[in-house]
Amino acid sequence: MFTIINKRKTIVMKSFAFTLAEVLITLGIIGVVAAMTLPTLMHEHKIRQYKTGFWRTSSLIQSALKETANDFGYDNYEDLYYICGDLPSMGNCATENAELFKELNDDFLSKFKVMNTVPRSKLWAMKFKDFSGKYSTSYSELYGVTTWNNPSGGGRILIDGTLISSIDFYHHGQYDGLSITFDTNGPYKGPNQYGRDLFLFNVGHWYKLCSEKAGGSIFNGRGCYDYAKRDVNPDDKNKGYWRSL
Repeated sequence: MFTIINKRKTIVMKSFAFTLAEVLITLGIIGVVAAMTLPTLMHEHKIRQYKTGFWRTSSLIQSALKETANDFGYDNYEDLYYICGDLPSMGNCATENAELFKELNDDFLSKFKVMNTVPRSKLWAMKFKDFSGKYSTSYSELYGVTTWNNPSGGGRILIDGTLISSIDFYHHGQYDGLSITFDTNGPYKGPNQYGRDLFLFNVGHWYKLCSEKAGGSIFNGRGCYDYAKRDVNPDDKNKGYWRSL
């Protein structure tokens, strides 16, 4: 308490302060609220990053494919698959058209600002998970990354950290289409999981598995690109894809 004295009257003023107990109680309440809301906010931020990376990389790939298709005289990039059109079932486009296949991939990959190339041998030790999270295997088994009958295999790290594979044509009949694997934050950052930061861009019409209810396998997640693009939960068509992660 302190006193101010002037000629007319004396004013007595009291100073107020929080007690230690009151401060601790307030901090405790703030801590409880933060503990309840922070995980949700962090999760939502992570999903926004996945979604932004997905659309950014998808747009880059489609733009590059359109340019490559034009360079090779095709009206649409889906038509690039006609390079493999006359092959029998289980044929491989890279084997039957090795020189053209390499020329095609060189053209496609030249459309990106590549920072460095990661060989398949280095990716062999890295792991990725399927969409269900129940199964993991070597990163080098991904479409376009594996060098099995693919001279352009491996991964290309772009200047923003994204990894993009070469174009792959695994021809099991008329339904495969061309395939390109991409990881929106590269193989050195997690979660390296199908349907989150890892997707298979594919223009075919084969059975594309993407389900958290299905068993773990190398196939579960290859179809997540289509669901993410349409924002549809593969296990519940009434829910959105991204909000369900």
